[in-house]
Amino acid sequence: MDVARAIALRINHKRDLFDYDDLIGGDKYVTEDIPHFVTIPTTAGTGSEVGRSAIISEDSSKKKRILFSPKLMAKIVFADPLLTMELPPFITAATGMDALTHNMEAYLAKNYHPMCDGIALEGIALIADSLEIATHNPNVDSRAKMLLASLMGAVAFQKGLGIVHSLAHPLSSLLDTHHGLANAVNLPYGMQFNYEGFENRFDKMADAFGLRTKAGNRVVEYLFEMNDKLGMPTKLSEIDVKQEHIKELSDLAEADFCHPNNPKPVTREDFKTLYQKAL
Repeated sequence: MDVARAIALRINHKRDLFDYDDLIGGDKYVTEDIPHFVTIPTTAGTGSEVGRSAIISEDSSKKKRILFSPKLMAKIVFADPLLTMELPPFITAATGMDALTHNMEAYLAKNYHPMCDGIALEGIALIADSLEIATHNPNVDSRAKMLLASLMGAVAFQKGLGIVHSLAHPLSSLLDTHHGLANAVNLPYGMQFNYEGFENRFDKMADAFGLRTKAGNRVVEYLFEMNDKLGMPTKLSEIDVKQEHIKELSDLAEADFCHPNNPKPVTREDFKTLYQKAL
């Protein structure tokens, strides 16, 4: 869908594609009409069907570039769970953990947006209720809930994302790791980093997960358990990350566009420590 969105942009916009990068003010060049286009998701993860951007990795810098404009929103979205019924377990789990990361990071993001917060908490609840079923014994109900949670996460993260995406993006651009898988492995570690000082928010996420009242201190453990149940790895070494990758991964994570919205500031040393811990 991001590729389709970039193609739609190029129909009436002829500058170099990365001139439209929002991080360098490129959205000001999106001045012409975008052809009518429709999005039809076949996975429940990115939420790109309701997005306003196309995120593309730049080969030379290994950075993620954001082509952004409200004009890039699809005119119609068809989110049909029947189109996801044949997804294999790994893709279901990895894209589902991507959707979960979107909802959790959006809820914690430092910008004030109570409507996004409410959407994110409901998205978390839907995923907690359906992802394991969708992965191992899918039915239309679980697939429908995952599609809703996915697009809800993408709506909610208009508020912002955070440290987990900044840990995950370099794994994809440098090592070609599946984005959802990269999020799944890093999610417990990023949430552990964010817990102190935001215990009340973690308590509310615990409620959405169906844990006991005021069980925010259980969320990180729950995420590790979820990865295990879904057959997802819990260590970076399990996805071919090596010690010699840590330096460049940390450099790329520090330069990433997501962590400025994290509820806590994150330094290059923090990224290095987290990668080392997850290794």
